[in-house]
Amino acid sequence: MAAFLRFESPPLRVDDFLKSSHERKNWGRQDGDAMPIGPVESHLTPCYFLFMVGRVQVQIESMAFKGYGVARIDGKVAFIPHSMTGDRAQVEVIGEKKNYLIGKLVKLIEPSSWRVDPPCPYFGLCGGCQWQHIDSSIHGQLKKEILTDLLARLGRLKEIPPIDVTSSPDPYGYRVRVQLKVRGNTMGYYQERSNQLVDIDHCPISHPLVSHIILLLRKEISSFPPVREIEINVSPEEGKGVLILHPLSSHQGFEKFLKVFLQNHPMVGGLAVISKGGHQCLGNPFLNLTILYNRSGWEKKIRLRTSPESFFQVNLEQNQTLIETVLNFSGVKKDEKVLDLYAGIGNLTLPLAFEAKEIWGIEENKVAVKDARFNAEENRMKNCDFIPGRVEDILKRWKREKPDLVVLDPPRASCKTMVDQIAALTPRKIVYVSCEPTHLSRDLRLFSENGYRLQRLGLIDMFPQTYHMEVVGLLTQA
Repeated sequence: MAAFLRFESPPLRVDDFLKSSHERKNWGRQDGDAMPIGPVESHLTPCYFLFMVGRVQVQIESMAFKGYGVARIDGKVAFIPHSMTGDRAQVEVIGEKKNYLIGKLVKLIEPSSWRVDPPCPYFGLCGGCQWQHIDSSIHGQLKKEILTDLLARLGRLKEIPPIDVTSSPDPYGYRVRVQLKVRGNTMGYYQERSNQLVDIDHCPISHPLVSHIILLLRKEISSFPPVREIEINVSPEEGKGVLILHPLSSHQGFEKFLKVFLQNHPMVGGLAVISKGGHQCLGNPFLNLTILYNRSGWEKKIRLRTSPESFFQVNLEQNQTLIETVLNFSGVKKDEKVLDLYAGIGNLTLPLAFEAKEIWGIEENKVAVKDARFNAEENRMKNCDFIPGRVEDILKRWKREKPDLVVLDPPRASCKTMVDQIAALTPRKIVYVSCEPTHLSRDLRLFSENGYRLQRLGLIDMFPQTYHMEVVGLLTQA
């Protein structure tokens, strides 16, 4: 399989060819929730090469991290959306930069054997998904090859441990959180490489409950006071959702309208209106989720409460895989102490607490800290202590005992500024969870320079139909 998927050249990453900060900023939104790729063509210089060549025939050699197929035109790298390794296609060059070309797929001459018909009518226009045209069974393999390349080139790792891939059992219908942009009566996602909106009435990668609420909103959107964004969070086990509204301005009668909306639509249990002055909640704004602790034949259900302003994973089934992977990699003993950085609502903290003597969770989001403390109390976990504040600040003044294990699950930004601080705590093990493998690769190199060696790797396909991935790495003291 690997021989088929990998042609003459190794996988390439778009950022390797985006040298300026302006280009990097505008290439794409860094959102683990599979939001649209940002404007590219808008700042590409006219392609003189286009006038000489026009349309050319190419062979797609590999897949780039941003989800594009990679080909070579006259020796120059070309990124081609909606292509797949193995495609032979006619391509139109629509932009040229010093180090790369942007191509547009015009005609498939010989499609890859892994091509499928996208089930979503918006695919190709909506920027939310990049890989619906690729058989879902091969997504994990493609992401594994891309990760391997990033670790070797950006991480400069000479030895890369085997990567355990866990594909998603549900390639569609998995998202329990979405963010919809709104302009007038138009509601949906951004077009690919554009700020134009694609008006939708359902989303195939979203949980059926989300799509049902989208239909409710479609019927009411013309009556809604002006909003710029609507977030939908759902709890499948409760059979209800919560709406988070971002209004354009204050509007007389907004609260009255929302109260009537809640009464008419019991599937929406609560609402939160987020504005510069704070937030206002109506109904019940909390959702409850269940995760499992299942080790050594003992199973325990852990109930988690999440508020509108707190984070939880978009794929609940793969979140359970993430928890189990972290537990397996950690190998915590009963007399050990654990430090969980970016603890959120306790998604990883509470399962780890079953195995540790003591665990500290650091989280900047004060609402998430309240949820985490509530969850610890409700689940009768007495060895957890959640500390509010920025991770960098807390680590600078750390006066407690040194942890045996550090678990970190940072946002998409790199944690390179904290590598030295974490290493100074001299934990025996570090478990690094990341949805941004480019930052992970670079950070692993920094940990290596601080005396830590990468021992295990797991890749979880948390975001099927997109190029995004969740990676777990275990580092130990060399």
